Amino acid sequence: MKFSNIGFGCYRISNKIEEHYQALYKALIDGINLIDTSANYYDGGSELLAGRVINELISESKIKREDIIIVTKGGYIQGQNLRLAKKLKSEDKPFGEVVEIQNGLWHCISPDFLEDQINRQLHRLDTEYIDVYLLHNPEYYLDWAKENDIQIEIAREVYYERIRKAFVYLETKVDEGKIKSYGVSSNTFISYSNQYNFTSLERVLDTANSIKADNHFKVIQLPFNLVEAGAIKAKNQISNTETVLDLADRTGMIVLVNRPLNAITSKGLVRLSEFSAEPFLEKDFIKQMKLVSLMEDDLLTEKITEEDLSEEELKNLKEYLTFGRIVEENWKFFGSIEHYNDIITQLFAPKIDFLIKFFDEKIRDENVKDFFGRYIKECYKLLNFVSNYYKMRAEKRSKFLNSIIDKNLDEKFHSLTLSEKAVLLLNSVKGVNCVLLGMRKEKYVDDALKVLNKNDIANAEEIIRFVSEEIQNAET
Repeated sequence: MKFSNIGFGCYRISNKIEEHYQALYKALIDGINLIDTSANYYDGGSELLAGRVINELISESKIKREDIIIVTKGGYIQGQNLRLAKKLKSEDKPFGEVVEIQNGLWHCISPDFLEDQINRQLHRLDTEYIDVYLLHNPEYYLDWAKENDIQIEIAREVYYERIRKAFVYLETKVDEGKIKSYGVSSNTFISYSNQYNFTSLERVLDTANSIKADNHFKVIQLPFNLVEAGAIKAKNQISNTETVLDLADRTGMIVLVNRPLNAITSKGLVRLSEFSAEPFLEKDFIKQMKLVSLMEDDLLTEKITEEDLSEEELKNLKEYLTFGRIVEENWKFFGSIEHYNDIITQLFAPKIDFLIKFFDEKIRDENVKDFFGRYIKECYKLLNFVSNYYKMRAEKRSKFLNSIIDKNLDEKFHSLTLSEKAVLLLNSVKGVNCVLLGMRKEKYVDDALKVLNKNDIANAEEIIRFVSEEIQNAET
């Protein structure tokens, strides 16, 4: 497989967003030829977009199908797959060996489930074959087994037997021409071998070789970044004498790296990229916080008292008109700009959407509506204050990271941004074949193109070790 050393990661890519279409279109035209997606990314919407862009470019004679590497995955049961799995279970025709992890998430790598998935995925991707098919985080079974107090030795035997049965099935798909090769995407390839949910590349290789010598187990995917450096630090293979990258390189495995710019630390998710922040003036922020709280109190105690609202509607308003209080109680505890952005998406944005719809449909007094409109503007201003606070901290973090990287980095690379340095460093590590980047905007594609097909930092591994240790020391 000949592919670019930067791949287009589709984790947050949707067929419903034109910006994502344009970004992938540009990436494929400008030399990025590996697409990494999965059945559960945007509930299949990511695969739909990939198929649409690829076929559009083929129809325009700008690419050929054989020049594009499609990597997709199966294992998660969420969204439409979860509804199907529950329906089949209720009809006493369940998929085999399903792991019910939580209400909204099941997992399965049994042949009957993979058969269902691959047929659906080929249709969504609008292609006759998938280049690389990966079992997606099969270690969920081990997490489930630990929760259910199954002895680790027994759990691991079951785990690798499940992988063996999946591999046997995937070999039949290779014979049919529906996939070209297969592999495993696991977050625990980089764990220490004594961890319960550790996935051993050594055992997976042995499993594949037990099926047939000329098997098509060719690819693994794992997390690797400047903070989470287990791929080069954790000697977890061959009686703990080699790292997963050592073994992969020695045996000719292709290694795809995910989460290159999203590090999970003891303090939460950290984005390894540049940030710039506006000044944060705490005095003005506190003033804004009090203003929002006063406006909320005014809405609840005076403005809406003349409206004909039910007790349930009033209860909802009291629950939702709480931005001032929530921010006051929590603004120092969101951890990072990344976590705060998640809070915006998961908590604040739905509350605002509810309130806008409620006041539009339920409130008759135009003066109250006007007051509410001003209130929402002040809420946005308040949330922006908090954002600037965390951006300011992120800016300091990115400057700190740049400074410790540059201590050991050749000066010719100093002008690169933090994210460009991070990608180039990973691609310069022996054993890494492709770094997967989320590129939801054309701007992100342009940034990636600056280091596309480059891997010329001779002391990359040394720098990553140094940076990882410095960050850990800074946290402690």
